[in-house]
Amino acid sequence: MPPTFLYHTEAVGASGHITLPVVDTMPLQASIASAIGAGFGKVRVENFRHLDYLSIGSMESQVVSSYSERDKAHGTLASVVMEDLNLLNIVNCDRFVTRLTTKHPDDGSSPGSFILHGTRFHGLRIAGHEIDLDLAVGLFSELSTWEKLNTAYENDPAIRKELNDLALYPKKGNKLPLHNGLFACTLARIPAKLPRGMTRRGHGIYVPHFGTIHPAYYYITATSRRLRMLHVDLGCTVEGSNGFGDTGGNGGQLPGGG
Repeated sequence: MPPTFLYHTEAVGASGHITLPVVDTMPLQASIASAIGAGFGKVRVENFRHLDYLSIGSMESQVVSSYSERDKAHGTLASVVMEDLNLLNIVNCDRFVTRLTTKHPDDGSSPGSFILHGTRFHGLRIAGHEIDLDLAVGLFSELSTWEKLNTAYENDPAIRKELNDLALYPKKGNKLPLHNGLFACTLARIPAKLPRGMTRRGHGIYVPHFGTIHPAYYYITATSRRLRMLHVDLGCTVEGSNGFGDTGGNGGQLPGGG
């Protein structure tokens, strides 16, 4: 019998391209996705280097899709663990973990929920300076469903302010600011005071003669979540962009499921 619940979960360690001083697209690294049915998989890449501008000690991506008889729910896990990231000797990170889990009750009694617990940076440095980012993992784990997110935004002024401060495209009013049905935000609360010579640029950190670092961008729809732990736009002697630690998850029940 074909599956009656369609699993979808994905994880990518690193991706990117440059246009200066050469034109080059880096193949996806540590990339894995779930099958439509239940299953699991893991991929690991060690001692990765690309064109002498990027090195990564290790990256490990994992996906899991399963049905829990105890919980009467379908669940997924997408995770990336990266160690010893070095991008042009400006962006360094000892270790980061991105972890996204989902749960969908098989009887449809409640909407799918999405949790980020475990997502974190260790030893993030920009231009040699330790950058301590407060990630809103708890906030979005509390607002784990589409309904909870919208209800809190509409009815709780304090939550609305928190979400507006994190939104990539905030709007006025008491309705969640959506673009084509998607709420785009960052998890990262960037420190108010940055090291001298660095400035805020939107929800990123701008380093002259290097580019802009965008931490922990989170994309939310009614039925899915996607997270990119680190995005860097390069803009000087080396131009291009790189993404690190992509995870995503959702799923859908078909008639006859449960």
